[in-house]
Amino acid sequence: MAASSESQQDGPENFKYTQLWVSKDGETHIKECKFTNFDLKTYSSLPQYQKSEFGGQPTKIVFTELSPGLKQPLHSCPQVQFVITLSGSWYIETTDRSRYEFQPGEVLFQDNVEDSPAAKPPQHYSGVVGDQPCQQFIIQFDRAPEVDNPEPF
Repeated sequence: MAASSESQQDGPENFKYTQLWVSKDGETHIKECKFTNFDLKTYSSLPQYQKSEFGGQPTKIVFTELSPGLKQPLHSCPQVQFVITLSGSWYIETTDRSRYEFQPGEVLFQDNVEDSPAAKPPQHYSGVVGDQPCQQFIIQFDRAPEVDNPEPF
């Protein structure tokens, strides 16, 4: 394919993310998902699979480090966001008691914000796994939170 060609493709078959999703009743759940609907287009010099539409614009970028032993009480996330684990390990536990431990390179999408359209504010627990700090890269969006959409991308 020539460098100037652009086309809509399904893209990579194994580009994973984890979704912390909210049901209408305000309970939180976890689902392992795969990104779909990539575009094949030139990025730097040759065509690459790209996904850049997520239903909103980035509003804030945060680098954070969670200290060993951190255990956060039940809480909502501050804004619709992606959390990418850079180093260390951390977990989320949902109100349905599902638990997922994130390793470096893993991606979480969550929209369980306080002003969710759910029947009550959707919340989760989170904390550090092990005796090392966990470093994260967070991208927040102006996207509206949703309910009953466990695989939005």
